[in-house]
Amino acid sequence: MKTAKEIISHFTGKPQNSQIVKTACIDKLISCLPPHLAKAVMFTYIKNRTLFFVLNHPGLKMEFNYKHNLIKSLLNKIKDIDLKCKILEVDEVKSFVSNRIPKPKSEKIELKYKERSSGEFVNLATSDELRELFEKIKKTIQSNS
Repeated sequence: MKTAKEIISHFTGKPQNSQIVKTACIDKLISCLPPHLAKAVMFTYIKNRTLFFVLNHPGLKMEFNYKHNLIKSLLNKIKDIDLKCKILEVDEVKSFVSNRIPKPKSEKIELKYKERSSGEFVNLATSDELRELFEKIKKTIQSNS
């Protein structure tokens, strides 16, 4: 029985799946960058033998431009280490800032607080329906405190 590594290797070895290998190699390159630069990369693509890095901040674009030589040398080292990355045919590296605003990650905020009430109150509701609702509220308060 084949292992998962063998199956993935067989799958990525086919020519029609070369884009997967290219993406994996570029991901390796991004993971080798300093963390603050790696976080600035929104996405990458290759066009006309040029690797484009799309960034999310103009200040980091300037730093990225200063480190183009570092990125090229990292790319060459990755090609030497991983033979599958020889498929990357990149002559130039360019970067630019996207004009799209990234969507903020919506995090569900859960508020937790200590209940100040003890749930001891007299239920003065006249209708049965309201009396039941107040009793449910009373039980909820008592279970939270």
